[in-house]
Amino acid sequence: MRVKICGVKSSDDLKTATEAGADAVGFLVGQLHASPDFILPSTAQRLACELLPYVTPVIVTHLIDAESIFDILKKTGVYNVQLHGCSSLAEVKKLKKLMPPTGKIILAAHFVYDSIDISPDEYHPYINSILLDSYNKSAGQNGGAGRNHNWDRASQFVKLSTVPVILAGGLDDANVAAAISEVRPYGVDANSGLKGENGYHSVEKCKSFVEHARNACMSSEKPD
Repeated sequence: MRVKICGVKSSDDLKTATEAGADAVGFLVGQLHASPDFILPSTAQRLACELLPYVTPVIVTHLIDAESIFDILKKTGVYNVQLHGCSSLAEVKKLKKLMPPTGKIILAAHFVYDSIDISPDEYHPYINSILLDSYNKSAGQNGGAGRNHNWDRASQFVKLSTVPVILAGGLDDANVAAAISEVRPYGVDANSGLKGENGYHSVEKCKSFVEHARNACMSSEKPD
C-alpha cells in the first residue's frame, strides 16, 4: 500500500511525514482555493532537496493550464504532479507533451453527489493515476475538504479503472484501514486528518496512519 502525506510545508513537517514512513509527500503550489498549506515554488524545491532516498515528491496544484503548471514543475525540479483544478482534456494532453518521459501525472476526480466530476476514461492515455477525492460545495473546494465520499462507489470505480487509483477524502488514522478494506486502492492520500492543533502534521497521527494503512493492506492480501 502506497501512502502519501500531503500539504507538507516546512522542514519539520517533512521530517514528520518521512519518519512516519510515507512513500510520497505532497507540496501544494499554485493556489486558486483558500488553503493554509500552499507554499512557493522555491520552498517546494528546497523541501524536495531535503527528502530522503526512496521518498517521492509530488507537486499538487489547482492551476489548470499546461504552461503554468509546467512552469511550476521547472521551478521546483519536481516532475510528479497531482492536478486538482479540473484541467480539460486538451490541457492534460498538452502537459503530457511538455513533461519529460519519466514525469507522472495524477488526475484528481471529485465525487459530487456520488458522481464523478469528469469522464476519466478519456484521460487514461495521458495520465498515470486517478486520485478519488471529495468536493466541498459550500466552499467550492476541490480536494483538501476533509470529507469522506461514497466508498462503495469508489470500490466500483477501482474495479473498472485501467490506471491505478489513489483514495483520498477525509482519511485519517481512525478510518484508513476500513477504507482500504472496502475500496482496495493502489494507494491512500491524506492531509487535514493528520494535523495537530498547530496546523502542522502530528507525529503520532502520521505514524498511526501509515501503520494502519500497511497493516490493512497485508490483511487484505491474506487468503480467505
